[in-house]
Amino acid sequence: MKKITCISYHNSGSGAVDDLLKEFKGIQPTPDGVECRFLQDPDGVSDLEFNLVDNWHRLNSGFAIKRFAVFSRFYNHTYSLVFGKNWKKYSEEYADSLIDFRYKGYWHGDIRLLPLYKRAIYKGRRGFSKIMPKKYRKSTDYNYFPNIDYIHSKPTREEFYEKTQTFVENLCNSIWDDKNEFLLLEQMISTGNVSRYLNYVSDLKVILVDRDPRDLYVLGTWGKTHVLPHDVELFIKQYLDFRQTAAEERKNKNLLYVQFEDLIYKYDETVDRITEFLGLDKSKHIAKKTIFKPEVSIKNTQSWKRIDGFSEQLKILDKHLSAYYYDFPEEG
Repeated sequence: MKKITCISYHNSGSGAVDDLLKEFKGIQPTPDGVECRFLQDPDGVSDLEFNLVDNWHRLNSGFAIKRFAVFSRFYNHTYSLVFGKNWKKYSEEYADSLIDFRYKGYWHGDIRLLPLYKRAIYKGRRGFSKIMPKKYRKSTDYNYFPNIDYIHSKPTREEFYEKTQTFVENLCNSIWDDKNEFLLLEQMISTGNVSRYLNYVSDLKVILVDRDPRDLYVLGTWGKTHVLPHDVELFIKQYLDFRQTAAEERKNKNLLYVQFEDLIYKYDETVDRITEFLGLDKSKHIAKKTIFKPEVSIKNTQSWKRIDGFSEQLKILDKHLSAYYYDFPEEG
């Protein structure tokens, strides 16, 4: 099974490529709008690698697995929309596969993961013990939680990658229709450190989409986005930070860089680049321009020409981000 994921720097156009690929026979998409972010999000797989391999410690390793279990339960509804009941099944199996052994015990970090009422009881019992006569006080080693398991885990990097790839493959196989050649997964990896994430998934192709910063800023601020900064100076700082590793990421043979505007103004050429990169048969583009419609998306370009009130901010963007501007046909 071949896998594809389209990624972006938030609202920079990956959804347009997702829509384009849905027009091809043999590409199986996941449900619209459900992002498969469990590799990259906090307490997800990448954090597991950091704690179990990159920065192993006798305490943070087992704690990281417990956090992953909490993460998996918290997002059970989200990922069940993609993988059904298999998300719970395979995420639990994956976490268990990383554990060398368990025993009864805990450290103070484990207490943070307990329900609020249990933490309240713990604090109350400790506080009561401290005001008791000395002969009745609990020792500092007293076990307040005899049913908590301490987890020990120390996989090699190779073992971690093998188990992670098995986890991802099980999830994908559980929903894959083998009549299709490709499985399309939304936002599966981060735009930074792509090589790290490719260790987690076998046979994955990545399409990274970027967009003119003027449209990102104007449309985001005008539309009152809650993700990107509205202050132009802060937007510039964040824009550059997001793309700090972009030049290095583009060297990866499993990644294709696509400019959002090229999908509109250089449609045929860009579709050819994408199909060549993926090894797609162009004859399978059976629903051309029915989902991704360039004549509609063009209305979301050069927004600063029709939306008033951004002249001063555009001057600041010109000063700092002009190297990232798209050369629109009417401008060149």
